[in-house]
Amino acid sequence: MIFNNLRCAVCVLLVVGSTSLAAERRAKVKYLVLPEPAIWQIDIDFGNLTPLPASIELAEMHIRFVDEEGTDVLGSVTRQLSAGGGRLAVQKDAKSLTPGNYYIVTVLFDQNGQQIGAPYRHSIDWPGQAEAFRGVRILNNVVWELLRVEAKEVHGSESLHFKSPKRRWAYVAATLRDSGGPLRVTLGNHVDIIAFADGETGTREAMRYLPAGEYELTVDSDGPCHIDSLVVRSIPEILLHEFMGGPYGKLDVSLPEYFARYINPHVNTFVVAPNRLADGHVDLSLLHDWKRRGGRVLAAAPARGTPDVGGPSFSFDQVTEYLANSPGLSNPLADGIILDEFVGHNDISYSHYGRVIRQVKQDPSYVGKHCYIYASTIFGITHGRTLIDSIFESDSVMAWERYIPTAQKNYLPEPGDTATRDFLRTEYGLVDGARGYRDHHPDAIEHMAVCFGSFSTPGGEMLNTTPRVNHKVFLDMQFNIVANEPTFWGTYGLMGYHTSYTDDETLRWICQLFRHYGIEGNTVPATDDPYVSPHLTDGDFKKGTEGWELAAAEAGSIRTDSKPGLANLQGRYGRRVDGDTGLVTRRSASKPNTIRRTIGNLEPGRLYTFRMLTCDFEDMSKRELHAVSYTLENTTSIPEKSFSAIIPSLSFVYIDKHKTWSNYHWHLFRANAETATLTITDWKSDSEPGGPVDQQLLLNFIQVHPYFE
Repeated sequence: MIFNNLRCAVCVLLVVGSTSLAAERRAKVKYLVLPEPAIWQIDIDFGNLTPLPASIELAEMHIRFVDEEGTDVLGSVTRQLSAGGGRLAVQKDAKSLTPGNYYIVTVLFDQNGQQIGAPYRHSIDWPGQAEAFRGVRILNNVVWELLRVEAKEVHGSESLHFKSPKRRWAYVAATLRDSGGPLRVTLGNHVDIIAFADGETGTREAMRYLPAGEYELTVDSDGPCHIDSLVVRSIPEILLHEFMGGPYGKLDVSLPEYFARYINPHVNTFVVAPNRLADGHVDLSLLHDWKRRGGRVLAAAPARGTPDVGGPSFSFDQVTEYLANSPGLSNPLADGIILDEFVGHNDISYSHYGRVIRQVKQDPSYVGKHCYIYASTIFGITHGRTLIDSIFESDSVMAWERYIPTAQKNYLPEPGDTATRDFLRTEYGLVDGARGYRDHHPDAIEHMAVCFGSFSTPGGEMLNTTPRVNHKVFLDMQFNIVANEPTFWGTYGLMGYHTSYTDDETLRWICQLFRHYGIEGNTVPATDDPYVSPHLTDGDFKKGTEGWELAAAEAGSIRTDSKPGLANLQGRYGRRVDGDTGLVTRRSASKPNTIRRTIGNLEPGRLYTFRMLTCDFEDMSKRELHAVSYTLENTTSIPEKSFSAIIPSLSFVYIDKHKTWSNYHWHLFRANAETATLTITDWKSDSEPGGPVDQQLLLNFIQVHPYFE
């Protein structure tokens, strides 16, 4: 990757006679050339150029891809530029180009169509597409099809061959239409990874870890069988923290059944709590079955002796002893260890962990054991670089923590579709942070599992901090970037963190995204639902009561107000911009306070969720279920999945000092029409207050979103 100043951008400022500004306002231009997928990319950040003098507006950028004679080789691109600057990224497929010297030529135009400055030419020494990927069907950054056979008759034994260009996981799927006997599929040394019984049809699939190399796939049939399709794909490691961690909400089945049905088919590696590996643990048989089916098990361990965990820094010998005795490296059921976590302290313990990880990977007694770490962006500190270089150079894996809330005070204060997409390209989002790792070490991305935060439950930490934002769509946007943005080419893994902090719907959605992008290899979004809810906005009453119809029981018994620190207690993650405000009602003995509004843009027949948080405005120390009621007219309620629950304030926000409690109200309904009327009162029912007279309740986090069924 080559960083350059955009010369035509400097010319903009010279034209208006401000040479001092020219040194400060420069578009950031980054070029990325990837021989394996044969992709060229130019990424331009115009943020530093705005605001420009009133007489000049950036209007268009023309980009050409030419050879040494100036002939277009990949076509030209013209992009309109927004008035506020932002990001512009263009990529081209260069498979058709022979090795040689080429140029990317950029020209900037103003609002009147006048060229600004001279064209800028960036030279590319193109080696051609990497040989290992010729003939490989690239579906997206993380999924590559290695073999496909369709409409094949099998009777006896047949062998098929393919190559895996990198050490990754293989996904094998067989669809059998007609069966004249049992059929089995073997992949290299992995025997009978797929097996159909006599007369069985349908689709079966399996995942196995494979080093780079050439492989044989064998199909054995005891009778004539017709295979509709047989597919082998190179896929990422798909990790989930943690095995048998119960999601929040009402489940239809037991936890083992839930995992078997909704989770296990979309994952190939589980992080487990070490106690689950102990003899006699109730989950041990489930883990043995998971291993028999090719799954990987990592035992979690705190990164002791670091500032992240606390206590004096560990020496090299202390780290060596600690890891040697950890269940991840000592228990035969575990495939390795994952250390939690390294967030950016420039402490000698980081370097010691790095040295020990190198030692473990070179020690024959640890053959088959793997080392993983959770880490944020730590290549900018000395001991952080030592640690991650040890990971990248010892065939280990870094789970790159990307726990991104829907709003951030300094970087994304007002979430919107365009603003959010631009934010996700920054170092505080996804793209620029990954670019930094790619710049720092050439193999960084191939040893990185992007660890998406799925936590979404009040009472724990919530990344879904903004009621009007559909968090599922926000997660889809993040996955989509990793699947498509060239910076993430060859990403080793996709990961979710973690089940016990995540509600049932979001956990199932994360697994759907694993499959959509990490197994099926899609590039298009997994949902076309809008990012900002069209049904209900401003559920924190930041703009007052606009859109609501209020019926106060008494004069002054309904108002909007703010409770400083409430967002922290609710667990809204990161630099918060929402959550302290809400609607406050004071309960009357004569009749309830009522608020009402129309919920619009519903799709009849579709399921939706209504969610709301309530707290005692004056005294949150009472552990009680609040007397509130709500109805949604013109809908069909699903009571078996709905609930109201008492929840604690976030456990590490001084719980011993505050001892505070809130209520979480979660309601599932099916829309019967395009609109519904939402009514909320501070009485238990129409005829019964159900709670103390004069109690003041704050209502916020009110939202309506489509439900992932």
